Amino acid sequence: MAGSGWERAGRIACALRWPQRRRRRWRTGAGAGRPLVIARGRPEDGAGELRLGLATPDKRRIGLHVAAEAVADRLDPLPLAEAVESAPQAWRAMLAELVRRAQALGVRPAVYGSLAWQQRTGLAYVRPDSDIDLLFAPRDRRQLDGLLDLLAAMGEGSPRLDGEILLPDGAAVAWRELAGRPDRLLVKGPAEVSLRDLPSVLALFDREDAA
Repeated sequence: MAGSGWERAGRIACALRWPQRRRRRWRTGAGAGRPLVIARGRPEDGAGELRLGLATPDKRRIGLHVAAEAVADRLDPLPLAEAVESAPQAWRAMLAELVRRAQALGVRPAVYGSLAWQQRTGLAYVRPDSDIDLLFAPRDRRQLDGLLDLLAAMGEGSPRLDGEILLPDGAAVAWRELAGRPDRLLVKGPAEVSLRDLPSVLALFDREDAA
């Protein structure tokens, strides 16, 4: 979702305030009461407009462009701990261990992508070759470094662990890219994608108010 244009799944619209007839057609069709994710806006979008996305189990993606007031509710990021039992049996012990070790660092991992869709809807989104898309929000440099070490140690097994680190300023960066310590990083904000130099990104976690 995040890597292909959908915004991070922490921002989920779960209902739309549409006229009853229109809402009924959506809920009995492609929508069927499923949550939507907020996608990155486009330059031509007006104030108070949102781009929403729906992924289906067969990997189709449906986009909507609505007024912000059409959103009736939002959900917080889905904690990985709540999604473990929705994962394939063979993955559960590893995911539970990841939750335990991340929480020992003081970081609560969240999940988006196919596993989150599967837990939220009860439908079969996860495939044997699916990655697990994770979202972390470390508060300081100690948590960040410990988290990157943990992900480097666990991230190449089955399932493969992908996902993003939320920066203290609200943007996000792929954890794999950050772990590689390149000179410049691709940083995703709510409205734009930009390149930032590594020291400026790490400095966000060194500020006193980042903790």
